[in-house]
Amino acid sequence: MSTSEATYSDLAVEYNSALLAPAGGPNWCTFDPNGNGKANNQVTKDCCAAVRHRAYYNEAQHTCQGYGGNADNAVDTGAFVRCCGSRNSGSRGHGTTSNLVFAPQD
Repeated sequence: MSTSEATYSDLAVEYNSALLAPAGGPNWCTFDPNGNGKANNQVTKDCCAAVRHRAYYNEAQHTCQGYGGNADNAVDTGAFVRCCGSRNSGSRGHGTTSNLVFAPQD
């Protein structure tokens, strides 16, 4: 996956692809079920904790990310997407990057 933002559909395709590992960079759940708009911080935090992966909820960036930061490929993207969806939220993510990634708050 490129380092550009991905929609819920893009994340699901990435997860389901046999050629790609089910892990990714920073992710967050959104209020919009289509993955657009403002981040749903509480659902992001809940899903980050609920999914068994080596990641945590970053309070400053409002994202679920690996302990190695934005360049860490630790988030189980498929499980995270399913968790957001099970809570009537969409999801959005970003490929691994050395840049800071902030979930939209407005």
